[in-house]
Amino acid sequence: MKDRPVRHRIELGLYLVLKAFLRALPHAAARACGGGLGFLAYWIDGRHRQVALRNLELAMPELGPRERSRLVRACFRHFGAALCDAVSSTRFDAVEICRRVTLVGWEHFAAAEQGGRGAFALTAHIGFWELAPAVIGLYRGPIHIVMRPADNPWLDRELRGLRERFGNDTLPKRGAARKMLETLRGGGRVGLLIDQRVQKKEGIEIPFFGQPALTTPILARMSLRTGAAVVPVTVYPAPGGRYRVVVRSPILPPAGGRDEEETVAALTRRYLETAEEDIRANPHMWLWMHRRWDRRK
Repeated sequence: MKDRPVRHRIELGLYLVLKAFLRALPHAAARACGGGLGFLAYWIDGRHRQVALRNLELAMPELGPRERSRLVRACFRHFGAALCDAVSSTRFDAVEICRRVTLVGWEHFAAAEQGGRGAFALTAHIGFWELAPAVIGLYRGPIHIVMRPADNPWLDRELRGLRERFGNDTLPKRGAARKMLETLRGGGRVGLLIDQRVQKKEGIEIPFFGQPALTTPILARMSLRTGAAVVPVTVYPAPGGRYRVVVRSPILPPAGGRDEEETVAALTRRYLETAEEDIRANPHMWLWMHRRWDRRK
């Protein structure tokens, strides 16, 4: 325990050096550099490489060993690029971010908010998801992002700074429900990631790639309680250091729907199905290194 502050300082120092280096490069070059770092990580990090291979075998059994290995290599490269892109993008002001973004289906967001009940922005660890809060904040107004604080408090401050640009806010995952309700009842926006495994006491089992996966029901419960629509948003990389932001049709809670287990489960399944569709279309862009279906105690 005593060495933790020292380790935290070292981690922060390494991050700040990486940040300075990436921001000294052209943005597209920083993204390419990240891909190279991700490829290096593929060969060094055998533990997460094996997790990714097992997950792919479970979720996409139709793929052969050679194709799974190719996808995992591409996955590591993508997440190296995504990490470095997010850090490099901190150099951009509002005008430059808007200049680099192509919006697809943005009218769905406007439609979801017409009722004045607020809206959820739903995404997953796919594509360049870290840019989503900045784009939503600039084009629709501030968004409150639910996140798990980093173990390192200094790095956590850096991450919150990345996500809180342009008037946005972050909500620690633990105890976020009250603030989420206040935000939605005020017509505001809340951002959530749906694809991470949660503890058994916090989740319900919902099929994901045909396998039962512990998933938080809070999004469905909040949508039913407030009437807020859930808007799927995905950010994809585009050539030249640009981005393509795709917004899909809102998922609405059933009229008069009650917060009952079957209704909550059905809505949560729709959210996961939306994420699964995006992942199947771009499997190398999802976080296969996460133990999504791990049932170990």
